[in-house]
Amino acid sequence: YPRLRIARDLLSEDGVIFISIDNNESHNLRKICDEIYGESNFISELIWERTFSPKNDSIHISDNHDTILVYSKRNTNGLLNRLPRSEAVDSRYKNLDNDSRGPWMSDNMTAKTVSEQYLYGIETPSGRIVYPAAGRSWFTSKENMDKLIADNRVWFGSDGNNVPRLKRFLSEVQNGVVQTSILFHKEAGHNQEGRQELKKLMGGEGVFDSPKPVRLIERLIHLGSKCDSIVLDFFSGSATTAHSIMKINAEDGGNRKFIMIQLPEMVDLKSDAYKMGFIDICEIGKERIRRAGKQILEENKQRKLTDD
Repeated sequence: YPRLRIARDLLSEDGVIFISIDNNESHNLRKICDEIYGESNFISELIWERTFSPKNDSIHISDNHDTILVYSKRNTNGLLNRLPRSEAVDSRYKNLDNDSRGPWMSDNMTAKTVSEQYLYGIETPSGRIVYPAAGRSWFTSKENMDKLIADNRVWFGSDGNNVPRLKRFLSEVQNGVVQTSILFHKEAGHNQEGRQELKKLMGGEGVFDSPKPVRLIERLIHLGSKCDSIVLDFFSGSATTAHSIMKINAEDGGNRKFIMIQLPEMVDLKSDAYKMGFIDICEIGKERIRRAGKQILEENKQRKLTDD
């Protein structure tokens, strides 16, 4: 609670905070954040799929997700960025009719609400008259529909006999894609991935029990930061946030800075971390930052050589 109050004071006017918590306490955290940040500044509750296989030793339900609450200081439009478009997303766009405007994908042209002026027949190139399905209407007037058809923005299928669909061109869509409320492990990583990343970085030793995967933190940073933002993590643990920020900066040329806060909690005297010479969690985080920075520099040196 005290940290959350301080965090609100430290947030910039267009700043956002992401708070990860498990199922047991998410409802309590939501109430606390509503009090500190205000209900109107609640942005979303993200569901992160932290594991992808059922836990057979669970008593009732296998708990496979964590909750990530997102709040702002001032809930205004444009606080969150769109995510970079991926090749998988762009691959959905095709150019089935060799349109000069390039690849496109088709979209539904009906609306859920029924409006009398939007209930009319459309003649397909094959001569068939098509009406909206029961309980729906076209999404625009007949006048605008005729303009779309004349501009070759309506797709009737390769044989000209299908229900009309709107052509949305890749060249005209907004840059980036909107984040959905579910973070699947395929796109945001999972617990096991986070452990393996850190283990590999630390020479094959497991020095931290549950580090977040870099892909998850990268996604949150893409959503909530600008290229020159200062990112504060006040439960930094193994410093995944620092690792992620250095990686993103190297990729997009940004100048994000980070502040990592972690109490010097002692490690287990029987743990691999202690055997490697780490006394507390802070030392693990600092060593990770050093090793991750060196790794990122080396990777980008190789990338530059490849590009050249």
